[in-house]
Amino acid sequence: MLRLARNLWRSDRAAVAPLTAMSLFALIAVGGVAFDYARLAAMDTELQQAADQAALAAATQLDRADGAQARAATAIEDPDNSHRLSRNLTRFANDNDGTTVEIASITFCSDFDDTVADTTAACTEADGDGDSKFVIVTTDLRTANYAFTPIVAAFSGTSQASAVAAVQSSICNVSPIMVCAPDTPGWPTDADIGTGIRLKPGAQVGAWAPGNFGLLDFGSGNNGVINALQGFGLNGCQETDTTATEPGVKDVTDAINTRLDVYDKGDASICNVSTGYGCPAASARKDAIAKTSTTIVKTNDATPPTTAQVTTAAAGACPADPKAAKLVFEPPTDTVKGFQRDSCHYTDTCTGGNIGDKAWDRDGYFLSNYGWNSATWPTQTGLPSTATRYQVYQWELQNPAVRLATKAFGSLDPIPKVTGPASNRKYTWTVNAQCSYPSVKYGSTAYPAQKDRRIETVIAADCSNLKGKGTAFEDFVILRAFDVFLTEPSFTRAYPGPTNSKEIYGEIIGPAATVQSGGFQYYSRAKPYLVR
Repeated sequence: MLRLARNLWRSDRAAVAPLTAMSLFALIAVGGVAFDYARLAAMDTELQQAADQAALAAATQLDRADGAQARAATAIEDPDNSHRLSRNLTRFANDNDGTTVEIASITFCSDFDDTVADTTAACTEADGDGDSKFVIVTTDLRTANYAFTPIVAAFSGTSQASAVAAVQSSICNVSPIMVCAPDTPGWPTDADIGTGIRLKPGAQVGAWAPGNFGLLDFGSGNNGVINALQGFGLNGCQETDTTATEPGVKDVTDAINTRLDVYDKGDASICNVSTGYGCPAASARKDAIAKTSTTIVKTNDATPPTTAQVTTAAAGACPADPKAAKLVFEPPTDTVKGFQRDSCHYTDTCTGGNIGDKAWDRDGYFLSNYGWNSATWPTQTGLPSTATRYQVYQWELQNPAVRLATKAFGSLDPIPKVTGPASNRKYTWTVNAQCSYPSVKYGSTAYPAQKDRRIETVIAADCSNLKGKGTAFEDFVILRAFDVFLTEPSFTRAYPGPTNSKEIYGEIIGPAATVQSGGFQYYSRAKPYLVR
């Protein structure tokens, strides 16, 4: 019995039990810390994701137009959620403040130095909508109340997150022409369809006015600009932050003139009939003429040729294919009437300066070209009395049998060349022929994948910060793309109104239409991205 008692006293087989009991409090504390801090880490991740998504949503509104900051704020903290683009939830916060992650602060920056560790110090705060390029979003402070850690005197953990985002804007598939828009919301709107617009080169120094145009440098220099104008615009996309503007130059109008069958120095070889590059539109009716000459010889007769003879001679001087003949077109005379400008542009009385008022001489156009007076042409065409130039152009395209063919105009030199003896005099009368070409042999109808070559898609921009030559997106803000119907070639001329060879004249058709279905982000793209 004594031996059993002694053995029991010396036994160590249950020694772990007291150790376990003694360490139980520490084990529970460690487990509680792991559980609660895992919850805190998960909540922190939720808040960071919420800050990231909110910053990206806010950045999509930074188009630098009026109201950009307000729209950015509404996108992430709209009280009734009707306009909120980003609404994030937390499942790990249990502080009785709900599951929605709210935004504590929004800061807009004109510049952000990502090499500076402190976010606040890295931000150069924006003055307003126009220079807001970056946005800093900080979430509300949220709390995770601990379940087990209070055993070790820790009752809760708090966290909040911040993110910085910006937007990368690009322009795509457009002509390299930027036009300054007037201070009219949404311009050009449906109410502007049919309005004549004079595009004048912008100033090297000084503010640009509505209707001034510049060239968007896509990074390939002058040759790239000309190729895009003679061809089908920018192929692909270019970031606007690297896009600069230049005032217009004459090469620009020379390139655009190819769309109306007018070639600089007669270089019609630029038209590639297999691709359509540099080729004219299907109808090139224009207020322009090509000059050539022919002669009529009348033997032993000092009587001048008749009007009929002059007309016949002039018609014979007009080649069937102006492109192959490399004819050089010139400013018009009163014998050729194309699509007229808005009347106020001839007198420089347009209220909008470069932007007209839709009042063009429809009656004169139809009377001159078709012989139909103001009472007749609406019935003959089915067009309204307020028809736009583009509507008339479309009617002409759909009615090739009615559309006038090549027209010849001849003027007779009053003094003939006299040769031979008195008994056998010969009189050579010279006829100066002028030829107009409302139709062309090579037209864009052969290339259905492309837009009508008389339609130019250009960029409307806010130029309020542009003072002379522009440098990237800080100076001009791309608003939208719109289509312009080219009504006339660019010439330096006096008739029927003062015109500069560097100016482009056309008619507003409306918002840019794509050549394919589905135009979403076809002409412009905005991609938000996280900075940190």
